[in-house]
Amino acid sequence: MAITFSQEIFEKICSSATNSTAEVYDMIAPHLDDTLQSINCVLLGDMADKLDTVPGLEQAVTKLVCLRTYQEQIPQLDLVLTPTGFGVVSNQNLAPASADRVKNLLQQVTNAAEDTYDRCLELLVGTSWADTAQARINIPNLMYTAKQLKMYVDFPSADVHRSKLLEFRTKMYQAEEKIRQHVSAEFFDHILEQARHNAFTKEESAMADYMCKFIGFCIAKNWPAAKSMLERIENYAESKVEVFTSYKDSEAYKVKHFQSYQNEKDDSTYFWG
Repeated sequence: MAITFSQEIFEKICSSATNSTAEVYDMIAPHLDDTLQSINCVLLGDMADKLDTVPGLEQAVTKLVCLRTYQEQIPQLDLVLTPTGFGVVSNQNLAPASADRVKNLLQQVTNAAEDTYDRCLELLVGTSWADTAQARINIPNLMYTAKQLKMYVDFPSADVHRSKLLEFRTKMYQAEEKIRQHVSAEFFDHILEQARHNAFTKEESAMADYMCKFIGFCIAKNWPAAKSMLERIENYAESKVEVFTSYKDSEAYKVKHFQSYQNEKDDSTYFWG
């Protein structure tokens, strides 16, 4: 479905651009459709035509497009201070916005855009989107929003956004590779797929929590806690092996539980010597 933009919608989302005239909006408007097409390609895929099937998704995407476009265009705008926020250079007798003010504005808009991107992901998981390439691209790790990262890593600042998540992505991959080595790639991939589909069983939810805690400890370089959590992951997988069928059917499990031939005397194939 097509998203309709207007000065009213844009200024409601980007309140700092509110003005009695349409100066800022007129400079932003030509870029809104390009941003929407980019988001359709990278994030939404086929869901771009089905936004109304997920409550709240159309509003979230509209907000993301406005914020992302504003974020990308702020460096190109000659901003001035107005009684209601920011405007662009005109013949009015208004003071130019200082570099620090523009920098702070850009950071605020960037943070809001990143948080909105995460909100779109939260709305998309569990829908048919979960089976698309966009889902695999946007959720390559078990922790895929800044909110999750903040839950499992104790940051000194509460101001944690998606850029921080992307900063730690390499460490996430490294931690997840350790999990794969201990409880199999097949089992970890199953848990990750369940995250995309928002379809955890009770046992899978507990396992995903243990895995995220392990990843968090690795990011924080708390190696003793990480070692202990990895052992818990392995022990829990073993204790619930009848439930975790993807683990039980994996090559890692078969190798771990392989029993060598004992060559007993009462065996019909006993070899003497």
